[in-house]
Amino acid sequence: MGAYFDVGSWGLFCGQDGKQLVLVGGQPCGPSSARKQMRRIPRELLLEEDRLAQVYRTKTGIAEKVLHDGQEWSVVVQPKLSPRSGSVVGAFALVLPAGAAIPERPLVGGWEWEIELDGDLQPTQQRRTYWDRALYDIYAVEPGVDQQSRGYWQAGEWANELISKSDQMRVNSLVRDGIQEGLTGVGEMGVTGTIRCLTYDVVTGYGSESRGRRHLRLVGQIVPVKPGDEKILIQGFSYEVPDSFHDMAFVRDVKAGRVDDVLRGVMSLTREPMAVVDVETLELLMTSTSWREGGFRHVGGLGQFTVDNCGEVQAFIRAAAEDTENSRYMQVDLRRSDGSVQSIGMTVLGVRSGVQGRDAVLRLDL
Repeated sequence: MGAYFDVGSWGLFCGQDGKQLVLVGGQPCGPSSARKQMRRIPRELLLEEDRLAQVYRTKTGIAEKVLHDGQEWSVVVQPKLSPRSGSVVGAFALVLPAGAAIPERPLVGGWEWEIELDGDLQPTQQRRTYWDRALYDIYAVEPGVDQQSRGYWQAGEWANELISKSDQMRVNSLVRDGIQEGLTGVGEMGVTGTIRCLTYDVVTGYGSESRGRRHLRLVGQIVPVKPGDEKILIQGFSYEVPDSFHDMAFVRDVKAGRVDDVLRGVMSLTREPMAVVDVETLELLMTSTSWREGGFRHVGGLGQFTVDNCGEVQAFIRAAAEDTENSRYMQVDLRRSDGSVQSIGMTVLGVRSGVQGRDAVLRLDL
């Protein structure tokens, strides 16, 4: 269960009306029932007197002096807003004796994904992730570095450039699975709007000569998809956690993680361009160094650089992915990053990886 939220420490709450607790001071916890994880005084002042829920409703912070249980207290509640739509994705709360020094608030960065839907209400490769200033600070990236300074990253660029190579496959797979669960309401979580947590390593200092690594925790939820919606919205926040801390999703995914590690090892050694793709969307989940050095894109989906037979290629890959023992081969025209087109042999084998994905390993035979 982890830390208990008591007088004198910042707490970070999320979920409906802030009823789940995920951070106390600098210690990650939960997500668990805030009521069960709170000591009496902050529970009475924040939950029973409705202050957390009030901040969620109004998007306006609270800073009050209140008399409670024979003592004067300072109560501070600050909303954490998503950077694009200004939705409340969480709330910081602090209760301490009146006049006591306010401790430094933990650094927590907000983000918001927009994933466009096609005419069949399926997710496309148009995926943008917006950040607030705090998240840029966590990643040690200047805001002007994001794509064309438009205030957002293409999600594929984020995954390929800022996520540690060892975690890319797992992160991409879990994001994909979460999107599908949000669309269908079917999956491990079963419903939209459920808090999802994920721990992974990121590369800091992108765009500079000073590169580093941090272990982050992502806390987010998919906004319930309604009829007529043109986009899927995923909103949440991230913060640094100790290297030893892992969310349960990571623990449950041990077998898939081992498969991903093997794939990553093979790809780091192979001389032929290789990639792992989602068979339903042709989204690139992992690419080898030789794939990128060969002038093939590693952001977005395979369908973005097949020349004129994307449907045929996707049908071939989908059929080949059914077999995890015997590979299949076809000739395909691919466009390189420089715009040139080359007819290339493609060998495909199915692989079970991620949480619930059916993926395919591709090798380009140049």
